[in-house]
Amino acid sequence: MSPSKALRRALSRTADVLWDLALVTQGVSVEMHDQDGVIDGLGQQDLLILLDGPDGALGLASIEREVMTAIIEVQTIMQVTQMPVDEDRVLTPTDAAMMSPLLDGTLERLVQNLDHHPLSPQLEGFKFGAMIEDARAASLLLDASSYRTFRAEVDLALGRRKGALSIILPERTSEQLENAEGADPDAPGPHEDKMGRIPARLDAVLSRVTMTLSEVEALKSGDLLHLPTDVLDRVELIAGRNQVVAKGRLGQLNNLRAVRLTWPEAPAAPIGQPEPAAAGGEVMDGFATDVDQDAPSLPEIDMSSDLPALEIENGGFGGDLPDIGLGDLGSDMSTEDQMSDLPDLDFGADAAAFDMDLEAESADAAMADLGDFDFASEPFEIEES
Repeated sequence: MSPSKALRRALSRTADVLWDLALVTQGVSVEMHDQDGVIDGLGQQDLLILLDGPDGALGLASIEREVMTAIIEVQTIMQVTQMPVDEDRVLTPTDAAMMSPLLDGTLERLVQNLDHHPLSPQLEGFKFGAMIEDARAASLLLDASSYRTFRAEVDLALGRRKGALSIILPERTSEQLENAEGADPDAPGPHEDKMGRIPARLDAVLSRVTMTLSEVEALKSGDLLHLPTDVLDRVELIAGRNQVVAKGRLGQLNNLRAVRLTWPEAPAAPIGQPEPAAAGGEVMDGFATDVDQDAPSLPEIDMSSDLPALEIENGGFGGDLPDIGLGDLGSDMSTEDQMSDLPDLDFGADAAAFDMDLEAESADAAMADLGDFDFASEPFEIEES
């Protein structure tokens, strides 16, 4: 298949799959240009988008406003109109981001259509990058000696809008292609070690209670809140800005409060291997309690009290809120007495747990190198819907 035909099919197929949009390519040209030729061919009103490639290679996409408007309309109002295009409107990064699905899908299908073609290695690995303000900024970024320009004249939504779209990719040397092929996609990033040592906070929510403002202001130490009978089975783990990341049961393990995860469910076992959980088994962080005896044992769970995600202070409230008694979980009782009514989450003699030591000193060092991070979170709350 020729590169022109491959691009024609890639554009049409991408628009059809993403938005059921009829995109017909009237003509495709493939030309070679140097840097000056590329810059001279860019339209004054076109949307310019940087394309990130493998091993630091940079490409460029130039989209006329008629094409850009059609793609934005089909994503926002689900149809392409014939309203006049405002040529004087200042383009924004949002306009560029709306082009990302079309560009990424087209580039991926273009390579697939040219499978085993000698030109295929030159086109692999490019994807949407960022918006470029103008041709002058593009000239400062393009550093290859020559570029291959694909220019397609397209007809959208049965002629409602027509325009041109150009994809400009650098001509890479054989040495650059070999380096790109030898790169390990699974290699750790430059900041992976430091980012992995930054502590992340989880808050546990037992239940939610709806109260009026006057009722909240009247709360005092010793008041009781009526919770559902199954409250211990509906614990939610909250991270960041009140985003639910897991659900489970509240209980105890080795005289410490613990949460056995019940959602998300563990992934299905590969064919030929036992299921992760037998009948009645429950999952703890992706592992089951009732598994085949030949399965590897799990490490011991270290749920020390300095983990904020697993602490319940003063019956579930922290900070400056008043102490609220919750039956036998009153704040004046010892930790062992407070957990006397919690179900035992013992995982057996061979059970084990993950080492959740946050390595505070290492984490502090990582934080110092990376700067201040603000992980928004809230103390534990007990509410009832």
